[in-house]
Amino acid sequence: MAIRTYKVTLDSKNTIAPEPVFLRQGDKTGAVVIDATLMDNGAPVSLDGLTPMFKANTADGQAVIADSTGFTVTDSANGKFTYQVPNALSSVPGKIATAYFSFSDSSGSESTFDVAFVVKMAVDITQKQAEDYITIIDGTLKSLSDKIDAMNSDIQTILNAYNQGDFYNKSETDSRDASTLASAKSYADLGDSATLTGANSYADNINNILTQKINDFSKVYTRKITSSDIIDSAGISNTDGIFVRIGNCVSLSFHGVAGAPLAGTDAQQILNIPSGYRPSFGIAGQFALTIAESVTAINSQRGFIGGENYTVYWRVAQGSAYLSGTWVTLDAAPS
Repeated sequence: MAIRTYKVTLDSKNTIAPEPVFLRQGDKTGAVVIDATLMDNGAPVSLDGLTPMFKANTADGQAVIADSTGFTVTDSANGKFTYQVPNALSSVPGKIATAYFSFSDSSGSESTFDVAFVVKMAVDITQKQAEDYITIIDGTLKSLSDKIDAMNSDIQTILNAYNQGDFYNKSETDSRDASTLASAKSYADLGDSATLTGANSYADNINNILTQKINDFSKVYTRKITSSDIIDSAGISNTDGIFVRIGNCVSLSFHGVAGAPLAGTDAQQILNIPSGYRPSFGIAGQFALTIAESVTAINSQRGFIGGENYTVYWRVAQGSAYLSGTWVTLDAAPS
């Protein structure tokens, strides 16, 4: 599965790409895919009869890569193909100076301009300091786990009280208070049967409400975030995330690749929180969320919930970023 796909135009005039192709040190083959079009001064070049090959040096210039196995031709007549970047290219962090495609036939070979690659350094989890750190997703899962443990403890307290006889269901009430019910029946016989009927209905309702509350606190609801939820689909790509609701507690985990930041200190709209997961507080100002980025942060970086539609915003640098938060909702349970 590719985690990033870059569209690249390989033209005889130059190589056109919206940004460098970013790898993470140690990425496996196919983690990053190039979706390319071969053109000659704006006109597509047919791939019929051509053998493609990717050639590059690693970032330190010590290793040479020549690969012809990662190609899939998707439209030969219009010069379209995809290429799975090999893991050998991500072995050393840094900027790669030489990386290009060549196409050969019986008459010889021709090559493209260089494609810009940047290999980002990976975290060294063998270092002692690595034991002190945890990712945002791990933190969110730990928070959810703590809340579930606390909820289980509350439910166990209720069950213990029930088992010790601190309160009773309707059947137990009838058997333990037969004399009171007999007295009530006598009173009803004198002309006020409506009072007994109302008391019996009230006892049934209390029992049903308590049962429903216990069931509600043990249910887990999830709502996956898809590309169709994104408000600014032109400015945010490669999105994934999820809302998780346990009882009245909601947690959000979101990841996306942001385009160029808005001017000034403006924040970018991401999505509206759906019914069943919205915060219980009114949005008079902003409710802060946690931001983490894979690139250098910018001034005024922030994430928050705001507006009458409970809209999630962020202001981050161009590139991959993560957003998370936890709040209480009084919405009805999702359907």
